[in-house]
Amino acid sequence: LDKPSLRDWTLYALAIAATGFGHLVAMSVLAGHLGLVVLAKRRGDRIAHYAFAGAVLLGLSITLPMVAKGSGQSGQIAWNNTTTQDLVDFPQELFGSWITGGVVMGLGVLGLLAARRYAVLLGAWAMLPPVLTFLTADQLHLFLPRYLLFTIPAWTLLLAAAVTRLTGRLEPEVRPGAVAKAVGGVLVTAVAAGYAFVAWPAIGDAKKDLPMEPDYAAAAQVIASGEKPGDGVIFNGGLSERRAMAYELRDRKAPKDVLMEWTPQQNGSYGATECGGPARCLNGVDRLWLVSTIADGRPPLTGAEEKKAAAIDEDFRATRTVRLNHVVVQVLERK
Repeated sequence: LDKPSLRDWTLYALAIAATGFGHLVAMSVLAGHLGLVVLAKRRGDRIAHYAFAGAVLLGLSITLPMVAKGSGQSGQIAWNNTTTQDLVDFPQELFGSWITGGVVMGLGVLGLLAARRYAVLLGAWAMLPPVLTFLTADQLHLFLPRYLLFTIPAWTLLLAAAVTRLTGRLEPEVRPGAVAKAVGGVLVTAVAAGYAFVAWPAIGDAKKDLPMEPDYAAAAQVIASGEKPGDGVIFNGGLSERRAMAYELRDRKAPKDVLMEWTPQQNGSYGATECGGPARCLNGVDRLWLVSTIADGRPPLTGAEEKKAAAIDEDFRATRTVRLNHVVVQVLERK
């Protein structure tokens, strides 16, 4: 807007398209950009609103076909049923704690009064996406804090505007006095220390394994350290064991998935199709690695398809069992 050119507006249009492809919800910041364009027009700019409209139309024309194509997969997030409690918990979920969320959002609202001509941009950037996604949650199912992380920079800028207003004027030509500098330094230090105090334990927790998460990495290590030529691997449970182990064994020599008849790629899905005749598919295999998330003390094949369990029980016996965190690795050898 300060030094417009055809090149800049073209790049802006491409940035809109890239934003739409990367994060559709983030395109709501265009409302804030529109506010700046309106202000520019009021100041006498006779081109900005036309250039903005053209750039937005170009960007949307690139993005909307992808949106139309992807609408057929909306069921992937249809599980997200939003309630009023989700809105109440939003500050805590977005910032990691009520203290941080309350301070940043509270001072951020005050920052709207200090942001002046940028208030529309920052306000729309910070507040419009949560409001729109909450109001349309029953149809679009997009009100999730992780979809709204891009609003955090706007809240941070509003917080900075509020703190600056408390310690001195915003104009760059006005130099704050010693008292203002001291107060500002104390505030910044206090905020940083308070945030570190609140966030540090959560950072440590985030680095730990989830308590109920199967330790597939350890299971892969067990298999890789004992695998022999001709071995096969089979799976049981309902926690995407095949997909998880394919990832963990991706750079290693892995046993053949002997019961997989159709791969996920062939199915066009996340799941594979197992052999309809397990006994036939197990012919020629003398040793199996069973990876099962039935790790509560029950037999590892509990819940397996009847023909699959019968074929394994009839022809194989367990010779080694390794119990890990919520996953069992068992070596089965032909009788």
